[in-house]
Amino acid sequence: MTKFLHGFFSFGWLRGLDFLPPLLFRFFLAPIFWVEGSHRLGLFSGDSVVWWNPLTWIDGATYQQGVDTLSSAQGFLSIPAPGIMNGVIGGLEVAAAILLIIGFAVRWISLPLMVIILLMGFAATNFSGGVVETGKELLLTHGYMTPANTGITSALSLFLMVLALFFMGAGRFFSIDWWIHHKYYKKILRQEEEHGMHHDHDHGDDPFDVDATTD
Repeated sequence: MTKFLHGFFSFGWLRGLDFLPPLLFRFFLAPIFWVEGSHRLGLFSGDSVVWWNPLTWIDGATYQQGVDTLSSAQGFLSIPAPGIMNGVIGGLEVAAAILLIIGFAVRWISLPLMVIILLMGFAATNFSGGVVETGKELLLTHGYMTPANTGITSALSLFLMVLALFFMGAGRFFSIDWWIHHKYYKKILRQEEEHGMHHDHDHGDDPFDVDATTD
């Protein structure tokens, strides 16, 4: 009975499918960051794009639109040096989209993505307006409300998904990160065995283990 209850509540039998949440998060987020980043940079949006000439990949007029958008942000924070930051943010978003698709350096790219999401969220949010009204609605409904499709909720949703990816990693099997870990983890174990070292390695040492119910 004890074994049944442990398995029933821990869902250990589903551990073989724990690669699905990070994989789906990656495939959901990658197009979002690709569209945002490529539009911000004006990537492949010009009329004179020549595929074998990288100098024609970025359209200056579209890039300037991104700069103007950052310059005119009337939120809680202002974006410093919008001419430079537009390129930095757009470049990171495009790079993140590619890395998320192939599952490489996902935890590392999640860090600047979280910063970008917070920065853009604060730049687009007027705390004297939207947040105050949201707080009033929350109080008037006794702590329950239907989240509106606003910039705040969108930024918060993206931030939470990227935060989850930071802790889960790229996921098993379908990511370069996992294959690199899998390869070098075995190499480390062989080296320790050759030197007579013994360590109790189990799945708890797996940085891609998303099961928080095991010790």
